[in-house]
Amino acid sequence: MVLVAGGARVDAGKTTFSTGLVSALADRAGDAVGVKPRAGNDYWYDHDDYRIASDAGRLYGKDARRLAAASTRPLAGVGGRDRPEAITPEGINPVHRLWRPTPDRTGMLGDTDRTFLCDRVTTGDGARFVVNGAAESAGLLPEGLTDRLPLGTATRVDDVAAFNDEMTADYLPAFDRLTDRVAETDVPVVVESYADIASPLSKDGPVEPDAVAVVDPGRVRLYAGDRYAKARAVASGSPREGALEEHTGTVTEMIDPLATAALPALSGDERGDPGRVAARYDEAYATLFNVLS
Repeated sequence: MVLVAGGARVDAGKTTFSTGLVSALADRAGDAVGVKPRAGNDYWYDHDDYRIASDAGRLYGKDARRLAAASTRPLAGVGGRDRPEAITPEGINPVHRLWRPTPDRTGMLGDTDRTFLCDRVTTGDGARFVVNGAAESAGLLPEGLTDRLPLGTATRVDDVAAFNDEMTADYLPAFDRLTDRVAETDVPVVVESYADIASPLSKDGPVEPDAVAVVDPGRVRLYAGDRYAKARAVASGSPREGALEEHTGTVTEMIDPLATAALPALSGDERGDPGRVAARYDEAYATLFNVLS
């Protein structure tokens, strides 16, 4: 398993790097799959992506859609070996969040100038939705959202305590299930993190990365998976970090990369084609394969 993390909160190019890596690994190993355990998009800034998914009563983002399209095999426990149609954004992305900008307002989860509206969580029984009841009461749900998504039976959470209860009941088990499926998959898996979070997989799960690629605009730093995992374990005990998430910079400041490779700028057409990304990033991927060997 290769973990792809971002070195900054801004768009670092993780998904482009990840989709190209899935293509390159599939060329080498016959098959490969990419996953993004947690993702989100914004009703305003990512409106086209919101419309594409919600037109079908679904909630997922462009990153998960691109990773699913690049993958050639489902994860273990989903469909069969020869069923690429079983690779869905929801299957490789158990939690997706929909935000909206709310200038001069702090959301329920403490985010300034934006508010979480609802989450889609892939449980063992399928997708379910969790709605921010406080945002709904404040009239922040966009017009038509409840018509586009099956929110009538969704769980409403009105405060952080209620959200944390839902996190324990459904979110964490969803991450655990994904971690187990990654461990059981017998082809290369690329796990893409979100924002600048060091790892999106369950901390105590059975998966340790074989290598880690930390992507910044214009470069990728490559780390040995075992050393990165040990540094993450140390970071989890730091008062600077939360109980569930450690930031990439806190981990990488403890260890040196095995190699650093340049990443050329790509056009939009190139970014949308995993095979072309693999060709343009071939030197970086070759360096990564040396780390894996």
